[in-house]
Amino acid sequence: MTSSARPLTDVDFCSGSRIEEINKLLEELERREIGTLQEKEVLQSCVQAKDLIFSLVGQIHPLPSPNAFLLLSGGLCSGLLDVSPTDLGTRTPFISYSISYTLLVPILRLPSPDALSQPCPCHYLLPISLWEPPHPELGSDKPHLTPDHVSQWFLPSLLSAVSSLRRSSHPLTLERADVWGNCASILLSTSSALLIRFDIVPVVEVQGWPPGAQYLDDWVGKDGVPPQVFHLFPWGAEGQWRVGFPGVELYMRRYLHPTLSRVLRASMAVLGPILQQHGGPGPYVLWITLIHACERLPHGYLCQGQNAASCFLGLLEELSLSFLRGSCPNPFLPGCDLLLGSAQGHYLARKVSEVRTQPVYYLWEVVREAKEVVREAKEVVKGEKVEKEDIEEKEERGSSCYPS
Repeated sequence: MTSSARPLTDVDFCSGSRIEEINKLLEELERREIGTLQEKEVLQSCVQAKDLIFSLVGQIHPLPSPNAFLLLSGGLCSGLLDVSPTDLGTRTPFISYSISYTLLVPILRLPSPDALSQPCPCHYLLPISLWEPPHPELGSDKPHLTPDHVSQWFLPSLLSAVSSLRRSSHPLTLERADVWGNCASILLSTSSALLIRFDIVPVVEVQGWPPGAQYLDDWVGKDGVPPQVFHLFPWGAEGQWRVGFPGVELYMRRYLHPTLSRVLRASMAVLGPILQQHGGPGPYVLWITLIHACERLPHGYLCQGQNAASCFLGLLEELSLSFLRGSCPNPFLPGCDLLLGSAQGHYLARKVSEVRTQPVYYLWEVVREAKEVVREAKEVVKGEKVEKEDIEEKEERGSSCYPS
């Protein structure tokens, strides 16, 4: 007698996990994380917090308009930029929260890279002469403008402006403000205890592309969107600034197919804490690994929602191999390698392999954490509504319609 049951053809050979189950967990994680920011009250608080931070930064470094800032959704070491806690010298001054932003503040804006020197493909040196005209009082006898030199002006000025919140009647409360390497982290709270974090990064904005840059023009439209601009970040050896393309990469992420966005989100959630450990490269390596995958895999395969699980598992395998090889080339800058000099390759490869052998377990863990975040956000929203109703009720009782 033959069985009528359907054969199991969607099982992962390595872990024994059902592909369908992995796909469902990827979808649920995406739904939970996106849902955190969809509450109207939470969105309003985020807008209010962003306006406040823009105003505070503008007090110490006025810019033509808020559009001069580049605001990224996610914390500094959340995989948006090529940076790790090791680059910043210390771990984050306080834990990352579900609502976090990274604000890039251009302390210098250059029309071209002509005045800069490039000791290696990933880094630039800035002549001090570029800094002295806007800040003559902060001159230096050194030939180059270093990230430390900029932070000696920027960070105390920013923290002084932020500290004024403790004496103001603003509806947002300053919880903490700390230095993190050559950057600053600011934690705000609403009246209902919703926490919103901002990591502030002083950068140099340069028009054009660095010599040898590739693939970037493929993403620039005829209308100049995104603009041909790159940034120099305040971390690098011996006073150097690291090259990055956050504007173009933000544009790329917006046009990433939902299937790949789901894969990237899950990879960041599962592996982010591992990659941010001491000596780790930071989770930006996940984004670069995904870009390499997009270069070699057919577009039709990457765009199929049911292939999300296979892409997730494949990304884990590719990342593990990169750690074993000790190499993950930057696709935009030939000669620049994200894992160059890393001594943690074999350890990280083993940790990623552990996730690869139990993908369902690790996905369940981050889904559970996301559920908790959503629950806390809903409690915050509920608390705001209850408080608002109490205030309205008191106002009604004190009006002409009710005896006081």
